[in-house]
Amino acid sequence: MQPLPASFRDNDGFVFSKEGKIFRYVHPRYEAHYQHLQRSGLLQELWDNHLLIPHTEQEAISEFGFREGRIWQPEKIPFISYPYEWSFGMWKDAALLTLNIAQRALKKGMVLKDASPFNVQFRNGQAVFIDTLSFENYAEGNPWIAYRQFCECFLAPLLLMRYGHPDAGRIFTIYPNGIPLGILKNILPPRARWNLNNYLHIYLQASLSSSSIKTAGKQARLSRGKLVVLLDGLVGYVKGMSVKQEKTTWDDYYRSTILGETYLQAKTQLVRSFTEGLSFDSVIDLGANNGHFSLLFPGKRVVALDADPNCIEALYQQIKQSKSDILPLVIDLAAPSPAIGWNNRERDSISDRLRADLVMALALIHHLAIGLNLPLSMIAEWLLPMGPYLLIEFVPKEDEKVQGLLRNREDIFDGYDLADFRKVFAERYSLLREEPIGNTGRILFLFKRN
Repeated sequence: MQPLPASFRDNDGFVFSKEGKIFRYVHPRYEAHYQHLQRSGLLQELWDNHLLIPHTEQEAISEFGFREGRIWQPEKIPFISYPYEWSFGMWKDAALLTLNIAQRALKKGMVLKDASPFNVQFRNGQAVFIDTLSFENYAEGNPWIAYRQFCECFLAPLLLMRYGHPDAGRIFTIYPNGIPLGILKNILPPRARWNLNNYLHIYLQASLSSSSIKTAGKQARLSRGKLVVLLDGLVGYVKGMSVKQEKTTWDDYYRSTILGETYLQAKTQLVRSFTEGLSFDSVIDLGANNGHFSLLFPGKRVVALDADPNCIEALYQQIKQSKSDILPLVIDLAAPSPAIGWNNRERDSISDRLRADLVMALALIHHLAIGLNLPLSMIAEWLLPMGPYLLIEFVPKEDEKVQGLLRNREDIFDGYDLADFRKVFAERYSLLREEPIGNTGRILFLFKRN
């Protein structure tokens, strides 16, 4: 069995797929740690509190081509997201989850050896840890081996969003193994240095790394008590963080910058009517804004994408309260998450991951066609593999929002009209239904992929 592209770094095991199912192979060298994980009660405790993804043991490992070791089948995560697609609140909750698990592990005589945000996923508005092989037996006096990783992979993005901009987490695409502290300290504003926690966990650590060559081979000792103090301090530090408030273009879209309440009500009724008779379990909401339409589908799995970090943060906080099965992601469709990592295969692009039964593109197409100069044919080809059903809103050139996009620029978009729209999409989809949205001139279409 070959590891999946994102699972090759851990010598204790790897994730692989078979017949469309996900499994994890566990090497015999991890057995002592796993026995402690079970017997200490830590594994069951994490499962009971929904902090760690559960798994079932596969007895017949020979059927998988192995002679020794263990085979687990973890509970499947419906949609894999990556940290650079999270809002500030998601980053913060992922960091607190990691620290919570590290604290619980230490009480059971274990230590969390990895503090990577890639070990965290989200479901029903809650962060969950997915790497059961990240635990190892604790040895008295050893420091927390993942401390620097936590600083570079969690504290660094959080601080950039705190002092810079709520969208700064996307920098993690450039440094997926952690933002180097030497770079971070030069990006943060001077006033950040005068915060005691910032100084201890960022500036001091950055200075220590510069002298690490002189102390190579020497490992600082840290008692269990001091390790507890370190983890407790980090929890308080992260809990006290707040995001820098930045007014964005779209974070008040449906209340103040749209065509009016009657438009929103009319479109809401049509969306409900168009989808009422469809058989679907999953939804992609492109340009979801504050999630108004994502929230219309209780019981369905929804991935809501928007470029505005304020909108996604507000939606995430709402989902946390309602426990809705909605995954909100900060995605700029003009510059979507690329495939990154080793050989550009370790982390899939968002385009390769976007698959659902129903795709919604509401109040979006004019931004792509006029704002980004994308031909309608390219938009249709982009949407085609995402799902069999497409609910899309056509916004005519006479619309005030399109006129706003054309302001101060030449209208070179002869191919953007209703006739061309119908022609392009008819080549790829069958039209199931269309209705005007009130008296706005906008039209809602429901297509089925040919």
